[in-house]
Amino acid sequence: MGQARKTNFLRPLYRVGWLAIWSAWVVVLLYGVPYWVPYNDKLTWIVLTVLVTTVAYGLHRLLDYFVTGRPLWAPRQSGGQP
Repeated sequence: MGQARKTNFLRPLYRVGWLAIWSAWVVVLLYGVPYWVPYNDKLTWIVLTVLVTTVAYGLHRLLDYFVTGRPLWAPRQSGGQP
């Protein structure tokens, strides 16, 4: 996409999407992970928490892309080049 879109019209949609994604993340961490993983299996807790966080972050970046037009991956700045 060439230029980022203005978010004035879509700002409420973006905020609701953000709230839904991260609220679902909290619910999954508080209720889903303890339900699926035994209490004494700490490694699986950590792996599942990282996995759920990665999925939530990916969904958040997709929301950024579709609502605001921000690129999913920004080009790296190196050597003074724009």
